[in-house]
This record gives sequence, C-alpha cells and structure tokens, in this order.
Amino acid sequence: MRKLSVCLMALMLMATVSANAQEYTKKTVKNITESFISTLMRGDLEDTLEFFDSNYKEEQHDNFLEGRTEQFVAEFLAGEYKKGYNFITPKLDRIKSMKVKKTYCDPEKNEIYADVQILMDYGVKYTVRLELRINESGEMGFIGAVG
Repeated sequence: MRKLSVCLMALMLMATVSANAQEYTKKTVKNITESFISTLMRGDLEDTLEFFDSNYKEEQHDNFLEGRTEQFVAEFLAGEYKKGYNFITPKLDRIKSMKVKKTYCDPEKNEIYADVQILMDYGVKYTVRLELRINESGEMGFIGAVG
C-alpha cells in the first residue's frame, strides 16, 4: 500500500511539472506580439523593451545604440514596401495601426516569428517579420539585426 501511494505521488508530481512547463505555440507568439503592439501603441516606449530578448537588448540597445530606445524600436520595425522599391524606418508616432497577420512557432527548428502589418498615418502599409527566440531561462523575446 505504501509503495502504491509513493508511486501515485510521484505520478502526480510529474503531471504537475509537465503542466507547468512552458509550451510554445503560435498562440503564445501571437499573444506576446499583440501585447508588444498594445504597449507600443499606448506610447509606453520604455515598456516595449521588456518584450526583447535580454541578450539582444543589451547588445543592440544598451551597447551599440547607447540606450536610444526610439531608434532601437523604429529600426526593429523597419521594413520594405512596394516589393523592393522602398524601405522605411517608421517614425513611431506616425504608426496608425499594427496587426498580426501570421504567426509561426517551431522551437525545434529555432523558427519563431510573427508577420505584422504596419499602417502609417500617411497611407504607407507594409509587413515586417518579427523574430523571437527562447533564451536559456525559457523566456521568449524579440530579436533583430545586429550591428
């Protein structure tokens, strides 16, 4: 009887640990991206930094850009419109709307992203791919170009 109760407790513990383990899905990517968009559209620029991978933020924002948050976020959202003809680094206060169009999540292949459509207040519309990665702590955060 004692062995049975020990086995049952062990099974319950394994089930609890498994249930608490982070599961990364397209929905997770969409929720993170929509929270980032909401934070940005509210004008909470400093708070958007919490959505970035900590190593990427340190390397790009803190070191390379010397803490220039507006430039960091604008360059992260830079993209191409009219298929190769024009490139835009948006002025953040001119973004009219942002919408998640597609998400993809395959941690095994290290492919995690959200395609986001950005509409500027002067009519330009373009889509950017916002990539994410999972760090050693199991946290998911945005990453971008380095340098």
